[in-house]
Amino acid sequence: MVARIGRLVGGLVLVASSVVLSVVAAEGVLRLVLNPSDFLHASLVEDPVVGRRIEPLTTGHDSLGFRNSEVPSQVSIVAIGDSNTYGVSAPREGSWPFQLGGLLGEPVYNMGLGGFGPLQYLHLAQVTAKALQPRVWVVGFYFGNDLMDAYYTAHGRPYWHSWRLSQGASQGGTEFDLAGSAVPTKRFASVRDWLSRNSLLYSVLRATVLPRMAAKERQQIVQRSVPDVQWAWTDPVKGEVRTVFTPQSRLAALSLDNPSVREGMQITQRAFAAIQAEADKQGVKLLLVLIPTKERAYCKQLALNAAALPVSHAKLCVAEIATQGELVRSLGERGTRFVDVTPALEARIAEHAQLYPTDADGHLQSAGYAVVAEVVASAIRRESPKP
Repeated sequence: MVARIGRLVGGLVLVASSVVLSVVAAEGVLRLVLNPSDFLHASLVEDPVVGRRIEPLTTGHDSLGFRNSEVPSQVSIVAIGDSNTYGVSAPREGSWPFQLGGLLGEPVYNMGLGGFGPLQYLHLAQVTAKALQPRVWVVGFYFGNDLMDAYYTAHGRPYWHSWRLSQGASQGGTEFDLAGSAVPTKRFASVRDWLSRNSLLYSVLRATVLPRMAAKERQQIVQRSVPDVQWAWTDPVKGEVRTVFTPQSRLAALSLDNPSVREGMQITQRAFAAIQAEADKQGVKLLLVLIPTKERAYCKQLALNAAALPVSHAKLCVAEIATQGELVRSLGERGTRFVDVTPALEARIAEHAQLYPTDADGHLQSAGYAVVAEVVASAIRRESPKP
């Protein structure tokens, strides 16, 4: 009996060891053939000026911690921005800076990172981008959170405290914090987040084998949510085109009725004025790219489809236009060139293209980033052609 149990335990240990070795081998092979930045969620380190950033030379990032194969000694065009410029929800080659380089026939250095906002853009322009001696800075501004990022950076980072205009949010948090807390969380979130940062095998499976399971979980989350928090939409003409909207949190991040957003707007206007002054000082052409929320990009199509919008989504369609109008007025006063990619995105959405993920992720996919790249390329050819 004891011998039989011993053989059983030994067999189980052998099987477990084989599984572990197979997993380790698969992880090693994947790291040799794939770009880790396309799958892994990067681990971040603290920086006293820009906040959290990617550790250099990790998960497929360059020696500055950005999503490029290497840092050039000089480059003609630098793209600065947040996760929408980084290219979340797309491989590196699908990000709009990379696609922009292909359209223009010259490389574009990507300085985008999630969590960055107008004050980080200013620092990058003054220091990091300056070292590459570009002729053009393209700065992506995302209405979905950049105003709040400006607010949080000024209040949360001692380096930027001189930019604060108030004493900050109440102990209960800003309107954006409260709206975000209403979104249901996924199961085993901490374990899954750890695997997403450290296991390429898990990340590849998440992107290829597990979508059906993930889709079921996302559907359950949407069903547990009220429409103002999350609501699912399917294209009535092309049923495979679908997505999930999160209007309440987006509205809270851009409505100028919210004091924290209003302050974020004032900080942003001041930051862009400083970026324009720095560009003039360095003899660099500056182009600002206005990127709408997914909810705003769909407003026109939803109205054409006579979709019954949740109250918060209907308010967002109005509020984002007003917020953009205020920012555009300040840019015009200083002569800052900008392009709005909203009309181009609306046109592709009207053609029933899947520009965004099918879940609540607000980032564009490669097809959506292609639209941004095309708009930016046209502006650069027109206003900043090759010398």
